Amino acid sequence: MTNHLIYYYPSKAGAPAAVGRSLFNSLKKSNVDLLVFPQNKKDILELEKDRKKDRVISLKEFLYLKNGIVHFSMSPLIYPNKKLLLYLLSLSKHSKLIINYHGETRTEFKIKLTNHDMSCLFTLPTCILTSLILKSADVIVVNSFVMKRLFESNYSLNNIKVIPNGIDDFWLKPELEESIKNDLQGNSGQCTNIFYHGRLAPEKGVNILLKGFGDALKKHESEHKKAPMMLHIAGDGPQREYLKNLSARLGIAENVIFLGKIPLETLRFYLQAVDAAIYPSIYEPFSLAVLEALSTVNGPVMYSCNMGINDFVKRDGYVFYTFEPTVNGVSDVIKNIIEKKYDVNIHIKQKKFSGKYNWDSIAEEYIKIYNQFN
Repeated sequence: MTNHLIYYYPSKAGAPAAVGRSLFNSLKKSNVDLLVFPQNKKDILELEKDRKKDRVISLKEFLYLKNGIVHFSMSPLIYPNKKLLLYLLSLSKHSKLIINYHGETRTEFKIKLTNHDMSCLFTLPTCILTSLILKSADVIVVNSFVMKRLFESNYSLNNIKVIPNGIDDFWLKPELEESIKNDLQGNSGQCTNIFYHGRLAPEKGVNILLKGFGDALKKHESEHKKAPMMLHIAGDGPQREYLKNLSARLGIAENVIFLGKIPLETLRFYLQAVDAAIYPSIYEPFSLAVLEALSTVNGPVMYSCNMGINDFVKRDGYVFYTFEPTVNGVSDVIKNIIEKKYDVNIHIKQKKFSGKYNWDSIAEEYIKIYNQFN
């Protein structure tokens, strides 16, 4: 590779930044001439612990560097920080630009504004200039075909490349001890446990999940002998208090457990132990959470038909359980979980599908893009 690759290393919390870091770790295993550009001093100290592998580059060093390919693992924001300066310098030096988009800025802005989430105002300058940023890039990488179609129709682009997200080997560890599953089952051994993990934000549809769960719970108790059913919600976000209050208003607070943000090991244990997992997003470009669940849950993973990951499920010849992200849609799939109206061996297919989406193989797709500029 004759050009240097300058890779923007994201340090923020959340799935997009985690994707950027996972890809970085896989790229380090390859023969790519990799220079890393971190946002914060803390990250510089962490990366410089192993100088043989992580060669940190500063803005000043980048200014004098020739033949650079700049890969933004997260799209630039119009905000005065080092990432924006790197972007502006890249334009002035006519560097080759690759930018990952993990969502569509304008769509997310509208959803947040509709739900009175005023944090969206922070991204207003970026929304206004999104078209210019997109057209300044040599390659835009999105993580699903539905996102590709959205960007092409909204911005009239022809520089879109689809590369899915992946999972780390962590998710492919052996099964947990049976005692952990017994703890969730309760004394009767008949408790149905349903699980969700992800950000508690408007686009994730967790309010729809609560309403649908409440509807299914009432129907189940009226039609059948009362049996315990629990919904476990892992994650945090701007809607957490609203969702807790909503569960109380719906009269289902005793059946809903808000776990908050939990360690990955604990998250994996829950996913392995529950009867099913459900993800009701009204908008989701890919969904790393669903891929994690598909790799781990020993029952069905039910997810919204609006999720981009289903593009790859269909492409690879699989059919999993999807639903419309409405109260009735959620209620119906939860009823199917309770009554076990699903393929009891679906978890085998789910794990076979997810096993193909590991970061080392996905990194090869990025290397093919880098090689186009050499």
